[in-house]
Amino acid sequence: MSQAYPERITQARELAGYSKSELAEFLGVSPAAVAQWESGVKHPTADNVASLARCLGVPMPLLMRPKPAELLRRGPLTFRAWSSAKTRRLNRRAARLAELVAESYLWLEERVSFPSASLPDAAAGPDIEEAAGGCRRTWGLGDRPLLKLGELLESKGIMLGAASFGDQRFDAFSCIMNGRPFVFLGDEKEDRARSRFDAAHELGHLVLHQHFAESDLRERELLDRVESEADAFASAFLMPAETFSKDVLDTGLDGFLKLKVKWGVSVQAMVVRCHSLGILTDSQYRELFRQMSMKGWRKAKGEPFDDMVPAVKSSLGKRGLELLESNGVMHIWEIAAVLPMPERVLCDVFQVNAGELTPVELGKIVTLKDHLADPTGGLPGRGAAGS
Repeated sequence: MSQAYPERITQARELAGYSKSELAEFLGVSPAAVAQWESGVKHPTADNVASLARCLGVPMPLLMRPKPAELLRRGPLTFRAWSSAKTRRLNRRAARLAELVAESYLWLEERVSFPSASLPDAAAGPDIEEAAGGCRRTWGLGDRPLLKLGELLESKGIMLGAASFGDQRFDAFSCIMNGRPFVFLGDEKEDRARSRFDAAHELGHLVLHQHFAESDLRERELLDRVESEADAFASAFLMPAETFSKDVLDTGLDGFLKLKVKWGVSVQAMVVRCHSLGILTDSQYRELFRQMSMKGWRKAKGEPFDDMVPAVKSSLGKRGLELLESNGVMHIWEIAAVLPMPERVLCDVFQVNAGELTPVELGKIVTLKDHLADPTGGLPGRGAAGS
């Protein structure tokens, strides 16, 4: 098809965070024209498609590439809020990003093998503690601290992605596409301990709430409940009751700070966990939160020792790329020709810098001749004139 696909135009527009009216204004066309392009009533001209690609920051070939049918097999996206118009727009951006990342992995999975998805089947119920423990037992983890959390999730077939939208309120979300679970972590806060808890929180959603419809999760009461359940799951998953409680010998802030690097969670998360386990009384809990607020520890990167907590790392896409390159199948700079994705998606999926998407050979086609490689330029009197 030489025309742009209506669903691709919508996808690219929502990824960029524009309304139809805003996009129309940028392009100098009527809002009705954009609506007709997205509904398929009319097709944009070649000039229109080029303008769309430039304005929305996507490769032009992407707009003329059909969306894979596999992406229609999608479970609920677990966003933490739907209330305001700004939040809903941000959620739509995240949903479109998830589609493109999932599509990139579909392409990659045709060429390399990834671990099969392995999510325990545990519907939400009254005993979240048991669900978290059951997940650990299913995965053979015991009750030890889980420091390499990203590697663990990927080994269970859960793909990791980054969601960068310039908004610190956006923490994380998860979904299942074509049977493959994805966890996306916001990186604006740059807080390792919080990011690890966010990853475990999203694992809680994948384990407990995959049977919900997305429309269900827009109801305030139910959304509050599932968020509370995911928090409880993350807390129990990262800090198993028996082993963690034995480590808590000092219930002051300094005592918890000493445990931060070992367990890879924030002091705030440990205080909440100890309160739920009955180690802290209500008054102790409130006093510790008061002290943390006074110290500024409740803000992102406010706590000490965050740089000593292991980061949640993504590596499956990079390893897949290394296999393609080492076996002579394809170089990273060739991928964009067959997988036309926004640069940020390719960089995230394959864990590369934007510069690596350019052929290295281009830097070698023009070189300085040997006789000019001398610092003086090989010109007589150059050194004397400059002295």
